[in-house]
Amino acid sequence: MTAYDADIDHAYSPSCWSHRIKDPAQVIIMHTETITKASHSARTHLPCLLNCSVDAETSLPDHCIDFYFPSNIKTDSLLNDTIAAKAIFVYIHGGYWQLFSRNESAFMAQTMSDAQIPTAVVGYPIAPHVEMDQIVQCVEQALVKILRWAEKLSAKIYICGHSAGAHLASTLLLVNWKAKYNIDHQLFGGFFLISGVYDLVPLVQTDINQPLRMTSASAKNLSPLFRPQEDYWSELKNVPILCVHGQYDSPSFRDQNRQYGAYLEKIGFTRVQTIQQDNFDHFDLIEQLEKQDQPLTSMVLSLMNAP
Repeated sequence: MTAYDADIDHAYSPSCWSHRIKDPAQVIIMHTETITKASHSARTHLPCLLNCSVDAETSLPDHCIDFYFPSNIKTDSLLNDTIAAKAIFVYIHGGYWQLFSRNESAFMAQTMSDAQIPTAVVGYPIAPHVEMDQIVQCVEQALVKILRWAEKLSAKIYICGHSAGAHLASTLLLVNWKAKYNIDHQLFGGFFLISGVYDLVPLVQTDINQPLRMTSASAKNLSPLFRPQEDYWSELKNVPILCVHGQYDSPSFRDQNRQYGAYLEKIGFTRVQTIQQDNFDHFDLIEQLEKQDQPLTSMVLSLMNAP
């Protein structure tokens, strides 16, 4: 059994580093309230299709996708081929692979609706119900379903992940979508990796790992930062990738964001931007997507609306 290291645990506890609130528990409470309220509003006010099963033959919890649409889309047109959509925003939630769900993760859907962009919120089973490799596989399977829909619409998908969700989004760069699913690389419009963790090995020594049950070996294999160049799908080397962290993320998260951006550039990805947004912490950084007039939102929408 791996020894618990309190210093590493603190370094990888984002709620301990906020400049806004000193009580870590209160940071989590406020973040949960913010994203839950906005997600409930989206479900109440936007056309949506909820609980779309990724694999009807499995009973894995939350292995579903929620789709949200611009408010001018008629309900009887949802998910058919007549929707005019240039882009689809795909969101993968965080929570250290053991917290949160689709229910709190549609907080940006109204923002995207106002920009005439559908949103697909990916759900996945969390630990301890499943192992980490199963979580990665479930997210990949969800993307297949979304990509098939995007193909019918002739739309590009833009994948955004926050924290552990950014890790899961980055694993999608390791899939040869053409060879495995006959999906063309041109369906990928970009990746927004927000405050992610890409080297999971330090987590093995923390309390975070208790439900995850990773060993040092499995954590290394699950770390995109340790995967060699040949594991990455070269067809995505020219896709825009934004690696973003907040000024008040923990030093460990800031370092990992910079390291992963640098690693992607080193192995041949040509359109990587590594960005620090000042005056934001791990949580209010992603909460920006709830509103139009925020720096991260502007950055995301500018890329999605680019010719």
